[in-house]
This record gives sequence, structure tokens and C-alpha cells, in this order.
Amino acid sequence: MNLKKFLSTAVSGMMLISMFSGTAVCAAKNRVSVHDPSVFKDPATGTYYVFGSHIDAAKTNDLQNWTLFTNGYKTPDNAEFGNLSENLKKAFEWCGEDLEDCIGGYAIWAPDVIYNPDYINADGSKGAYMMYFCASSTYIRSVICFATSKNAEGPYTFGDTLIYSGFTENDSFATSQTKNVNRKYTSTNIDELIADGQVTFNTAWFNKSNFNNQLFPNAIDPTIYYDTNGKMYMCYGSWSGGIFTLEIDPATGRCIHPKTGQTADGRMVDSYFGTKISGGYGKSGEGPFIEYNPDTGYYYLWVTYGGLVATGGYNMRVFRSESPLGPFTDAAGRNAVLESSTALDTIGLKVMGNYKFSTLDTAYMAPGHNSVLRDDDGKWYLFNHTRFNGGTEYHEVRVHSMQFNAEGWPVVAPNEYSGDEIDQLGYNPSDIAGTYEFINHGNDTGSKIYESSLITLTPDGKITGSATGTWYQDADSADAVISIDGQRYSGKFLAAKDEKGKKVMSFTAVGNNNQTVWGNQTSPFTGSPRTEISAVPLNADMIYTFKNKYSDFVMDIENGVMENSSNIQQWELNGFDCQKWTLRASEKYEGYYSIHSYSDEKFALRSDGKENGGNIDIAEFDENNTSMLFRFILNPDNTYSIATFSSGSTKIIEVESASKEYGANIQQWEINGSDCQKWVLSSEKKPVSYTTGDLNDDGLINIADLVLLKNVLLESSSDEKIILASDINEDGVVTIADFISMINKFIGKE
Repeated sequence: MNLKKFLSTAVSGMMLISMFSGTAVCAAKNRVSVHDPSVFKDPATGTYYVFGSHIDAAKTNDLQNWTLFTNGYKTPDNAEFGNLSENLKKAFEWCGEDLEDCIGGYAIWAPDVIYNPDYINADGSKGAYMMYFCASSTYIRSVICFATSKNAEGPYTFGDTLIYSGFTENDSFATSQTKNVNRKYTSTNIDELIADGQVTFNTAWFNKSNFNNQLFPNAIDPTIYYDTNGKMYMCYGSWSGGIFTLEIDPATGRCIHPKTGQTADGRMVDSYFGTKISGGYGKSGEGPFIEYNPDTGYYYLWVTYGGLVATGGYNMRVFRSESPLGPFTDAAGRNAVLESSTALDTIGLKVMGNYKFSTLDTAYMAPGHNSVLRDDDGKWYLFNHTRFNGGTEYHEVRVHSMQFNAEGWPVVAPNEYSGDEIDQLGYNPSDIAGTYEFINHGNDTGSKIYESSLITLTPDGKITGSATGTWYQDADSADAVISIDGQRYSGKFLAAKDEKGKKVMSFTAVGNNNQTVWGNQTSPFTGSPRTEISAVPLNADMIYTFKNKYSDFVMDIENGVMENSSNIQQWELNGFDCQKWTLRASEKYEGYYSIHSYSDEKFALRSDGKENGGNIDIAEFDENNTSMLFRFILNPDNTYSIATFSSGSTKIIEVESASKEYGANIQQWEINGSDCQKWVLSSEKKPVSYTTGDLNDDGLINIADLVLLKNVLLESSSDEKIILASDINEDGVVTIADFISMINKFIGKE
């Protein structure tokens, strides 16, 4: 059963009563109770809004303190719709007023508001605030509509109905004291759309004349999104047959219906309901919201699983796609569209469920039906309602800042937003090390509360306590990798206030097991933003030696042979040029370097493929060959991990089998935190070769040239080199050529 019905009447009044009798559940802010909050930022005023079910809405200027401006289902003076029965009459002819689950009242749910500059109003003017919303009478019988206004806060004038659900093939009546509704499809807009050639009749809509809700959606929870070409879409649906999407004509606000068929990957396309993008077969999943991220190139689909009551297991999931029509897949690569036998909890990256940090007065329960905002400054936020473990169904709006990890998945801050901003350069390792309250949100859809346990991130990159593993922070960002029990989680470190108002270091990360892990440090954050990216600056003017922390041997070209496919091994330090390396920053891929042999800089390191065990060798440098690009990750102990571009930075260079033997092979392997994957960088300034062009062009050596010689000698690292008479020609005359040769011999370049 779709438990959203639970809130359609009686609970809508109960929601306004705090189970805490007015006591704040965390740091004092102006709280509001808006169910199914859909965020909208008014481009005209910059005000943030959340519009929700039961005709509730609130606004804010700081995403922290909210003000309600609606009056629920009050009529005829309704804040958003005026006279409900008159304004929404066309919707109520089907459902949503004094019928079945909303006997004696109304059921208006889950609006989404946008400003549409292309909408053509009745007076011919262009531009309107548009509200897409739904009315409903049962868990399958609903209708999606739109309304328009010249003001974000309304009042809104009804536009039209768009998509109906729960209709039957033959006559079937729903009645109340004031209603007598024929459920037959001809009572909807379907017959008109068929007559107009926009829709074709589909016998699959029915199962023995009843609505086939295993394949087709409940027409609720509409939200609007745009593709990169400016096309307008509406995704919608709940439980039943899943989530669907339809293109919208921005000039009219109405649906553009496709032809019935299949997508290239085999998903349903129905001319009336649109393209299926998630769910199906009566399994939970509702409140869809899609937003494009231009930084990652993906469209992200959020849905909520479970029942919405406090113990119903409500929890948010996320998928992504390169197309606005899907297919949407999770972090494990699984399709969001379900098969009849699919175990629901195996699908979808779980964003958050029930949880309890010690800083919360009570556990947060059933967080869900979220929306997201990419603000004008590029920052991301997630909005949802949450219930509490207090014995009632009271709920409040929560806002969390959101980042995207190195693999392009959203990671949500563990604590609600309090104005803190992530330091994009990251944090000093000493400020990250410490004891944390740790939560793994798991994969389940259930009433279990995930209580925090204690772990310690040690200064040497280890994790101890209730979970064990390793951690590190990226060399030049706040990117975090938390590895626990062999599972890698990628995310961010963030210093921000917890929900008692104390600023703490925290982390948020997700894995390809579709789980999210959170951590809040128990001690206050007293550090400062990281200003030095590297313990040893990565510089094109330096020569580097890479010494393995575990074996104490250095990275070496086997036998010093400078040719394609010469292997890389470890060897004791001998000072030969085949153990020395120079770096060149990639012009195309920020943060990546090519690593060149100092013996012959036309040769550079190369990684083999993206799998564990991929070999490391050298080859003639090709700037278009991304297997010759590497990323240096600064570890807490000031060693470096060297990640390979070809593996998507998920594999790093290590000594094979953690060997301490001469000649042991160098390969790539997934990050496990062992010392054989860590490298100590030492550096020296690269000598400069001098040419006759560095001197004057009159053929003579003058005082300025002698000053140049003196400076070269002073900068040399050797105190034992002697200039001999044989260093110049036999006639005893010092020519410019002799002078240059002498300099270059002295600094080791001849």
C-alpha cells in the first residue's frame, strides 16, 4: 500500500503539532513542517521556497530559517488556490475531493514550482510561475495538473489536467455523498488525446478491465527538469508501475506524447504515460527529482523507497544517466527500472535512512521525498523532510550541503546546513586525524536506526575502532577515500557545524556497494584551511626520486635501458639518472602529471590498463596518451600515493606483493593503505645547460660573463669539482665555446 495516503486527511492536522512541545531538536533555527519539500529559487528576488503536500509552503533567504506563508486546505480563502472546490474543479471531477481516501476533505500533494519564461498566458503575454501538482483519491487513482501565477507565492489559477491513473476499461463508479465518478478511461483526457492523434490506445493499461498498476504509474509527484538543449521534461510516479518521464511543451505547459514502443535498452515507452525510468511491479519508490550537473555531465535521478511513516523505512536513493530519458543506473551499475523478481534494496545508491548521532536529541527517521538545488554560485543542496523517533508523525524540513565525489556521485553532508563551506583545497592531515562518530547507512529499507559507533582516523592513515581500514585525502582537494573492510568509499572531508552548533571535522563518502558512510569528529575543529598543497612542491624545475616507504628502495628503469616497454622495478639508490624523474603538468587534465625519465626525457612512465596488476613501464611520451598521466595524492604521513589516470584514479602504483627484494616489479593496484603503495619524494633542482646565447655576442668574455660563471659555481651542489687547463683549448685562449663547455662540465651537463 502507498502509505502516503496515511497523511491525506487526519495526519495533515497532526503534522502541525510538535512531538517536542516546542523544544528544538537541535541548534535553534526557525523550523517549518512542509511535507515532500520541492525547492524553488525565485530568479526575480533570490528567495528560496519549498512547496509541499497539503498546500503547505515556506520561504527563506539563508536556507536555515524558514517562514510559512500558506494556510493548508483552508477554503475559500486558500493562500495558493483561493476557492479550492471552484478553482480545482476539473481535477476534483476525477479525484482529490471528498472521495474514497479523502472523504470529507482534500488530497492535494507534492507540487513543484518553476518559472517558465516561455509560457504563453491567456492574455498573450509570456512568462509565468508554474506549479505542477497532483490530486489523489486512492493509491492508484490520481491526476497530475498544472496551475499558473504572476507571483511565486500565488495565488495560482488552474491550467489543466495532464496525466490520469487508476482508470478502468469499462464502467466502474466511485461514490460519496457529494461525488459519483465513473472510473472508465473516457472520464479522463485519454479519449480526447486519442481522437487528436497524440496517444494510441494500449490494452496493456488494463488487467481484467482494472488499471494495471504493476506496469503503469500512480500519477502523482510531478517535478520539472531541463536537458542541456533546453528541452523541458516532467518526471512523476509512485510505487505501482514505477517512475515515468514526458517531454513538456514550454509554451503550453502540456505534455508532448511519444510513440508507444521501447527505448534502445529495452525500457517501456507508452504514448500516454511516457518513458519508464525507474521502479515497477508495485515496489516502493516515489518522489522523483531529476537535475543535471554540467560539471559531471550526468542527469541525477533521486527517488525515495519505503513507507513514509516514521517506522516505514523511508530512505533516499540516487541514480544517474548521460541522457535525460535514461537509462539511469546506480553506483553498482544496476538499472533503476525493476524486473518483477528484483530485490528492491539491491538497487539504488542509498543517500540516507534512519540515523542517530549523539548530537541529535532523537533519531532522525524516514528522511525522504527530497529535491536538490544547484545554486547560482554552483553550490549544491539537498532538501527533504524528516520524522523523529518520538512516537508521532511530526516532521520538519532539513537542508544538507552536497558535493560530488571524484567518481561523480553526490555525497551529502552528515549535518544539516549551517552556513559552512567546504575548503576546496582540503584540510591539514593533523586536523583530520582523530576520533569520529561513524554511521554506515547500509542498503536496507526498514525501521532499523543506525546508531553511531566510534572509529579513529590515525595520523598514519589507518582506521581503528568499530570499523577498520585506511583513509587518505587528495593532494590538492578535500576529496576523501575511506576504505573499510576492503570496501572503498569516495567522498569529501568537510569542517562544518554539527546539529548542536559545534564545528567539527566530518566526512561523507559512497561506495560501489550503494552504501553511504558518514563521520563526525568528537572534538571541535580548531584547524585552519590547508594552504600548502604538497609537502614537496611538484615542480617542473625539479628532479625527483621516488623511494618506497615499505622497502626503502627507489623506482628504477630496469638495466637503465631507454626504449619502449622497458620495465620499472625497485632498486637500491645508486644516483644514476635512470632512478631520477621529472614532472610535466597536463594541460588538458588538471591535477595530472606525466613522469619523465631524467636519463632521456622523451620517455615517460606508462600504466597498463585499468585493472589490478596493470604493469608500469616506460614509452616515448605522447601527450594524447592518457595512460601516461598520474595524480599525486598526499597521505597523512607526507608520503604520496601515485594514482593512474587509466584506472580513473582508483588504482595506485605499488611494489608487487609488498616485496623487499632487488628488482621487484612495479605495478598498479587498488588502494589498500599499505606502505608498499606509498612513496617518499625527494627532490633537487634541475641543472641548467648554458649555451653561447647566454653570453654576449661579440665573441669575447667580459665581466658579466665571469659573474655568470661565479653564480653557476655558487649554485652547484658539488664542492670538489676543479677546473683544469685541459678544460680549455691548447692555445691558452679562452673562447666563448671553451667557457660554455667549462660551465656545463662543472654542473654535470657534459
